[in-house]
Amino acid sequence: GQQIGWAISILEGLKASLNKAEGGEIAQNLEDLYIYMEQRLIAANRDNDPAILDEVTALMRQLKEGWDSIADKVNQR
Repeated sequence: GQQIGWAISILEGLKASLNKAEGGEIAQNLEDLYIYMEQRLIAANRDNDPAILDEVTALMRQLKEGWDSIADKVNQR
């Protein structure tokens, strides 16, 4: 439960860092994804369902890979 709470707080931080005025649709889509992941983490905790944790973990990994790819491109310039 504590680690789920920690993951939710990370998602809250990510949501807070979004600039929807400048980020437009991308920022809105990210916010929607973060909200979805938060809801799934709450469900995983409530239902004691590790499959949901696996789902959220996979989504977080995909996000990290995307951010890493962007960072790589920026660093190549």
